Amino acid sequence: MTKNFLIITEGERTEINILEAVLKKYGFKVSQSKQIKIPDNVDNFVFENTFELSKEEDKVIIAQGPRNRLSHFLKFIDKRSEDIDRCFGILENTFAGIFLVYDVDHTLKDELEKMFLKYQDESTGMLLLSSPCIEVLSDIERTDEIAVDRLREYKAERNVWFDKNFHKSTEKYIIDNFEELVLYYLEKNCDETGSKNVMEHPCLLLPKINELNDRTYINDDYIPVVYRYFTTTVYVCIAYIKGLTKQIDNSDEVIKFFKNQKN
Repeated sequence: MTKNFLIITEGERTEINILEAVLKKYGFKVSQSKQIKIPDNVDNFVFENTFELSKEEDKVIIAQGPRNRLSHFLKFIDKRSEDIDRCFGILENTFAGIFLVYDVDHTLKDELEKMFLKYQDESTGMLLLSSPCIEVLSDIERTDEIAVDRLREYKAERNVWFDKNFHKSTEKYIIDNFEELVLYYLEKNCDETGSKNVMEHPCLLLPKINELNDRTYINDDYIPVVYRYFTTTVYVCIAYIKGLTKQIDNSDEVIKFFKNQKN
């Protein structure tokens, strides 16, 4: 029986391009959907199905989410919770796994915790965070804190550095070296959480993200952050889609898979 999987991303391009390139390399049929838009100006909620599902082979559909920041997405959910629940109920019946790939960004601690309470199951939606963003994969040796008013400042710095040193973008570097880079965080997260089940990593890492990253609320659009904890759990959706998480103790198998892909 064929399975369809859905990955909802925050960014317009970077996450989509990285995940599409990697999953295609791993043999999956991948397509991009239109941006998921859930209108807030209608009386009767209607979910517009823009997904072309496959009945012949496993397929991964990647779509940009209804908001481009996690905090905006959460406010949208709070405002129209019944409609969002109905939307994800429809998705649950359509997809074998649903993943939300988002940046920590300038999101307040309680907002992150609230999102995890709502989306912590791959069948109804599982939140996968990168701290501060997926570009952290290009920066695995960083130990000094990052203090920026806007996350795009950090992303711009990374792109300038890679263009100067490798004459390529951060995104292209991550795609070209994905296995080596994701293994660093996968093994680090296994050690820090003490869990051999990668499906537990997102929830277990949240307290450390919230403990070590400082946020200062000024207004809804301006929350300065000092990032001291760098991580990503983007490997979780790939491991699940590849069928590597059927056993509870699955980290060794997931690590073996990425090492084999590197060779």
